[in-house]
Amino acid sequence: MTTDFAAPFQRPGERLEDLGLDGLYILQDPDAFRFNIDSVLLAWYAAPAVHRKTRTLDIGTGTGVLPLLLYGRTHTRSIDAIEIQAAMADMASRSVAMNHLEDVIRIQEGDIREEPGRALDRGAYDVIVTNPPYMPKGQGEVNPEPALALARHEIACTLDDVAAAAQALLKDRGKLFMVHRAERVVDLCAVLRAHQLEVKRIRAVQPFPDKPANQILLQAAKRGKAGTIVEPPLSIYQAPGVYSDEINAIYGTDGPKPKAFA
Repeated sequence: MTTDFAAPFQRPGERLEDLGLDGLYILQDPDAFRFNIDSVLLAWYAAPAVHRKTRTLDIGTGTGVLPLLLYGRTHTRSIDAIEIQAAMADMASRSVAMNHLEDVIRIQEGDIREEPGRALDRGAYDVIVTNPPYMPKGQGEVNPEPALALARHEIACTLDDVAAAAQALLKDRGKLFMVHRAERVVDLCAVLRAHQLEVKRIRAVQPFPDKPANQILLQAAKRGKAGTIVEPPLSIYQAPGVYSDEINAIYGTDGPKPKAFA
């Protein structure tokens, strides 16, 4: 799909996708990592903490979907985002420009473990969001496509790296929002607490009401007090091929067809 407004920003082979929110669009490469329902759920989960004057940072922004979704939900005025892969950072920057949001969303290519990632404003952010690589290094089959391998495996960014960056960059009592695999919940809580990030809320995400959770949405607070609220689970489907009422509400009135986000 190509439209006249996207032509100056879209490169050959890229797809233009309607985010279905506030008239926003995003560029995607069909052969590289593309956003999925994880990002949609994370933006929805974090949005109540993001206001017009909130300083927000997205660690590992990929193609920039989280900043765009957060802006669409909140109309906040300041979102920084950092991405280690140059091609992804470039695509994200072009999506931001295509939506005329350069004054709100600032995409930066960099590594949070090194400069310029370390040059981000330390202790300055109210909210950090991140959809980090799910698979520990050495576990699972690594995709031969480098962009997909980096997005899915802790090759260039580990959970500890994310937690250390969040500890350094958040204000005291600042909030970290994350989506991750449910099977790593113990790792998540342990690593975050080691970096003075106390888990305050956890919501399990399950494919069907009668199935175990395969993901979690998590909120932690820097130097927060101990104590965690385990929220009611969120079911993606109510029946095969039929989204749950809550998922439809997250997307909008009737929700998209499930196959659109498979």
